[in-house]
Amino acid sequence: MNALSESDLQNRIDAGLWQLNMSAGDFEQAWQASDRIHARNTPDPHRFWTGESIEGKDIVVRSLRGLGDAVQMFRYAPQLRAQARSVTWQVPPSLVELAGCFEGVEHVVTWEETCTWDMQVEITELPYLFRTTVAQLPIATGYLSVPFGLVDKHKPRIGLVWAAGEWNQSRSIPLAAFDSILSTVDCDFVSLQGGSNQETDDRLETIGPGLLSLASVIADLDLVITVDTLAAHLAGALNVPAYMLLKHAADWRWMIGRDQSPWYPSLRLFRQPQPGDWIAPLEAVRHALGTLKP
Repeated sequence: MNALSESDLQNRIDAGLWQLNMSAGDFEQAWQASDRIHARNTPDPHRFWTGESIEGKDIVVRSLRGLGDAVQMFRYAPQLRAQARSVTWQVPPSLVELAGCFEGVEHVVTWEETCTWDMQVEITELPYLFRTTVAQLPIATGYLSVPFGLVDKHKPRIGLVWAAGEWNQSRSIPLAAFDSILSTVDCDFVSLQGGSNQETDDRLETIGPGLLSLASVIADLDLVITVDTLAAHLAGALNVPAYMLLKHAADWRWMIGRDQSPWYPSLRLFRQPQPGDWIAPLEAVRHALGTLKP
């Protein structure tokens, strides 16, 4: 195995510091780590953003990561539009229809389409581009607007997501673990579960396919209960209350030791007290549901 160069070693150290500082909510220190990484690297031949001004530029924002990342970062659309000459959002085909429902998102293309641009920005770089601090979050509340039909409710309606993406199964919870909630809480439950998960339960209503359909259903719910996946971001962007179940070593965006999210004020976080323990957070969710009113 080849030894790392001094530059690569320092980049790895700063990448680790970035993770630690973002998890601690010290965004300013995280951006300083990013600055050091950019300063060491050679100019990007693909013209990805490396710290220069975007004023008056034609920008393409590329969504190269998960759908939840894109939903989280669409909040920057009004700020981008105010500075750049033009902004094009390049997203997966499944996200095109929904993307146009976010405030400030005007020109959306798929990965297969071409567009004219001076500079490209990966969507998760937007907080760094604007040097966001925790004190400035949330940048927008309820920045997603979708059509929805009001349901005639006699009980609270709760959406449920138990499985995250296949790439990180440690975020998922077996549907059977929710049995005490489904059996004892007097609410109507709706399955928001997507992907390849095939588990079903007769106590769960089902919904139609597509992300716009998913967002429209969430907009009409009283609450979402979800693991760390897309539904949590959609609920937050719609300003719909949500209980999110987090594994012990949660992603940086949910930070450390918090039961609320500066990114999404409508979310309440229920964390594993130790790796693998879903019993405690699920019991805390069941207890919290006792105060839910129709």
